[in-house]
Amino acid sequence: MVKNMKMKFIKMGINGEGIGYADHIPVFCDGVFPGEEAEVEITQKNKTYWRAKLIRITFFSKERVRTEYKYAVEEGCPLFEMKYPCQMVHKKELLEEALIKYGNVKRTLVRDIHPSPITLGYRSQCKLPVQEDHHLVQTGMYVPGTNHWHMIDRSLIQDPLLEKTRVKILKRVGRSYMHVWDPKEEKGLRYLVMRCIDGKIQCTLVTGKDKVHKELIEDIMSISEMQGLFQSINTDKKSVQIFGSEVHKLAGEDTQSVVMEGITLQLSPQSFFQLNIPQARELYHMAVSKIDPCDTLVEAYCGIGAMSLMAHEKAKHIYGIEAVEDAVNNAKMNAENNGIDNAEFICADAAAGLDQIAAKTKIDVILADPPRSGMDEAMIASILKARPKKIIYVSCNPATLARNLKDLKHKYHVATVIPYDLFPHTPLVESITVLERG
Repeated sequence: MVKNMKMKFIKMGINGEGIGYADHIPVFCDGVFPGEEAEVEITQKNKTYWRAKLIRITFFSKERVRTEYKYAVEEGCPLFEMKYPCQMVHKKELLEEALIKYGNVKRTLVRDIHPSPITLGYRSQCKLPVQEDHHLVQTGMYVPGTNHWHMIDRSLIQDPLLEKTRVKILKRVGRSYMHVWDPKEEKGLRYLVMRCIDGKIQCTLVTGKDKVHKELIEDIMSISEMQGLFQSINTDKKSVQIFGSEVHKLAGEDTQSVVMEGITLQLSPQSFFQLNIPQARELYHMAVSKIDPCDTLVEAYCGIGAMSLMAHEKAKHIYGIEAVEDAVNNAKMNAENNGIDNAEFICADAAAGLDQIAAKTKIDVILADPPRSGMDEAMIASILKARPKKIIYVSCNPATLARNLKDLKHKYHVATVIPYDLFPHTPLVESITVLERG
């Protein structure tokens, strides 16, 4: 069996890897772009595909821009060295191919992708594991697919103010009594979670069974950008979750605010919010603009209620459904703080919540923004049973979107698909799909 071989890569895979062909079998290899030729080592052979490890690139694509940045892989940015306009072309192709392959949706329904207004420093939040490196408290990331922690001393992807404040906080932790996470003792700083909005920083120290000393709290809060400091205790060694079961405030303000379309939203440390805030504003504006004036609008997977509240003038009554209780509490508070009285938020599984609402009122429009796993079978069944006139589906995963559309197309037709790039230098692509009944 030939293990090493030279090959040309002709397209991009869903994870940003290059795809070439050997004996008509697709070969997936990280680190190469379409149009490049490389020497690779075949590491895995299956009946329908092979995997390879890059040895060296022998012919570089004109799409590549050589850089010295060494943390792109750890930060999940395999396209960092690809020219940004070329990223847009390949991302649109990934979306189109998924829709054709899994959903039988015509390529002509996909509009041009909306590029991000900023391509560096766009991530407003970080959740970073903490370890000691050369006797210094440092944050880093794990190499994808491994347990290998890699210290990252600077990030070009994070908001610059987030980066500066991260360094300041680590220095203060380093000179305090707090150590890094020790799983045997179940003590120490495990993760540093930070979010930066409009020049203000919200920070959570995820620790073991530690009491954060008053001196450290005051030292961190002396940083001028700090808005709120929190602690979450997480001693579960096997958990993939960052936060523990509870988060409590150590100092500063209870929440952080962000303004979307004139609506002020309050975010608690655990609240999910899009990382690329300027582009999220554009995405949400477009999604809301596709809602026809109606009696009843339901937003499923509503989170803190951003789009529901932005759409408050589009419907006589709005229901938001969200399974995370903290997010529902945030949504209710946001409605009250903005003086919006026609929005009601319930804590429930999406399908169960939709059935509950459909049992008491006719639903005109459903707005849905599910996780990467997409809608489950129960949710698809609930939507088909509720029979809204229109569905506006915000997706972050072309494959699960396409599979859901295939099921929804039994009763609906796809009117348009509008892609957005919220994550430059990654292969991820968001989209808004508008479906109409009949």
